[in-house]
Amino acid sequence: MLDKIFVAGSDFQNWIMALLTLAILSILYKENPVYRFAEHLFVGTSVGYSVMTAWFTYGKPTIMKSIIAEGKWTYIFPVLIGLLIYTRYIKNIAWLSRYCIGFIIGYGSAYVLTRDPRPLVLTQAVATFKPLWVAGDLFQTFSNWVLVLGVAGTLTYFFFTSRRTGVIGAGATIGKWVMMVAFGSAFGNTVMARISLFLGRMQFLLGKWLHVIPG
Repeated sequence: MLDKIFVAGSDFQNWIMALLTLAILSILYKENPVYRFAEHLFVGTSVGYSVMTAWFTYGKPTIMKSIIAEGKWTYIFPVLIGLLIYTRYIKNIAWLSRYCIGFIIGYGSAYVLTRDPRPLVLTQAVATFKPLWVAGDLFQTFSNWVLVLGVAGTLTYFFFTSRRTGVIGAGATIGKWVMMVAFGSAFGNTVMARISLFLGRMQFLLGKWLHVIPG
């Protein structure tokens, strides 16, 4: 009996997931109310899950354990700063949320840069210093030249204190093309990742839902 209930529940879940998947894919035809319903449902459940996870993982332990049980009353200040983010929903004092955002960005940046400067800054900077001649390896020599010129050109592109003429203009042009190639590669990688997700959903629809292919 229990096996039948679990199987029925599984089939019901598959139908719900399949219908929501089709609702999301309906945007390929045009904007429609079915897609908007699925979109709002996804965003709402994601936000609700994130809020509850944050509360039970950070908020509740901090208030109930650290502040009340252990008496660490200084923890109340970061809690109050965090609550300022919700003033965005109150028009007259919405500007207070900027303090929360500024504190998060400032503290987060300082924490990361002072805690892990080597892998984030030094290691990447050192990796761009390559020998411009590798004996017996023309391909590696060419690769090093491309890397060095690409890094120098990209940095020159953001050099705004002089006119882009002569060497600086040529370097800025090289930097622009290097960034275009980099952005194109990143976009292509993103597209391939999305195609992988799409194939996964197709396997679910044709497998576990319609049983056209092995699920």
